[in-house]
Amino acid sequence: MKKILLCLTAFLSLTGYSQLSIQVTDNGNLVAPNGTVIAVTTASGNTKVYFDIKNTSNSTKSYNVKRFDVLLHTAGTSTADAYFCFGGTCYGDVTMVSPTPLTLNAGESASQVPGSFNMLTTDLDEANTVGLSYVKYTFINTSTASDSLQFTIAYNAPTGINQMSNLISSFDIFPNPVNENATIKINSAKAIDGKFCIYNALGAIVSERSVSLNEGKNKIDFSAEALSSGIYFANIKFGNSSSTKKFIVK
Repeated sequence: MKKILLCLTAFLSLTGYSQLSIQVTDNGNLVAPNGTVIAVTTASGNTKVYFDIKNTSNSTKSYNVKRFDVLLHTAGTSTADAYFCFGGTCYGDVTMVSPTPLTLNAGESASQVPGSFNMLTTDLDEANTVGLSYVKYTFINTSTASDSLQFTIAYNAPTGINQMSNLISSFDIFPNPVNENATIKINSAKAIDGKFCIYNALGAIVSERSVSLNEGKNKIDFSAEALSSGIYFANIKFGNSSSTKKFIVK
């Protein structure tokens, strides 16, 4: 038994097993790695959510923040806008990674560092109507990329949502009506495999194929050359999530 434990310890050491130095809290509540925090917006309003990061290791470390806009609510020409402050500096919507890291001593939290905006302050300016937005943030140890903690802010998500594995946004087809070829634009909360089907007006499948989405924005091209003129429905299904869009073939 001792031999097995020694081998296991050696294996973990060789594979670089280590504990995260990062602890994140939202208003005193622990944020789990890959967890989801729910927030609510108002039309044309600003929503702030504050996150404190603590260096739980026994040595000084520096951290950056990375932002990834999975889905920003759009209503006509009005679109939600995400941005953040961290390490004493505020950044606009075009900054995806904080260029200046925050250094924390062993056991120190960002809230204990003198000055303003050392904690992560996330902002979302809502569109002129309220809708779903999903923004991911990642705290990253500047010297060890594997020492990181990622979480998602789900704005106006259904109550009780704990994960986004089945979430896809509603999608659009361009052009519509379709002559020969068309493109579907869709956002995905994560990389996932699914199925793309085209139904005719009677509900019969006329085309079907597997598709893979990357995290974020995706394009799916399809041909309508073999379809007769009329009304059709494009359906994309990933797990328990499904979206359908009507289109016309000339």
